Amino acid sequence: MKKAMLLVVLTALILSSCSSYNYYSLNSNKVDIEKYQTYAWVRGNESKLDDYYKNDIAEDKIIDAASTALNSRGLKYDAKKPDLLIRYTAVVDNKSRTVNDPMYYQYPSRLVPRVAYARGRAYYYYQYMTPFPVYVGSEMRKEEFEEGNIVIDLIDRSTSKVVWRGVAKGEVTNPEKAVNDIPKVVSKIFNKLPLQS
Repeated sequence: MKKAMLLVVLTALILSSCSSYNYYSLNSNKVDIEKYQTYAWVRGNESKLDDYYKNDIAEDKIIDAASTALNSRGLKYDAKKPDLLIRYTAVVDNKSRTVNDPMYYQYPSRLVPRVAYARGRAYYYYQYMTPFPVYVGSEMRKEEFEEGNIVIDLIDRSTSKVVWRGVAKGEVTNPEKAVNDIPKVVSKIFNKLPLQS
């Protein structure tokens, strides 16, 4: 029973750690992803890294996770004559949002006179009362936050056109966690890629 409960808690923690990202994908209706067999990476200066992701560790994590996802879908790395070129962008943007905070009024606690009856006699006493807070409206405020974006493009080498784009967007609160989450995020991006037959 304890093992089952621990498994449920761990699963919830893993899911909640990735839940802050939203995943999207776009692909050309005219292109069948399954016709491609090989891939290679574009030169480093054609990919864009910024802020938290601008380091060799983050770059290696992106490339390793994407290569693992592509290999698991039947594609093979071929630097000489690839069918697909892979390009990625990883940036952190400063954003703002409007937050609506509820406001409550808390009536002060007080002593309230009470009467009780026992054996035909009335007893008077005071009871200490703390009323429930009352909702009185809301307050709007602007909140600044950082949004991480990882975009992966698959480009048809023969036409130089993007045939598939996968995107992950999410709030970034911790630079270390943002970099450590890269393999999970990239893997979920590639979950949007159609499977090889």
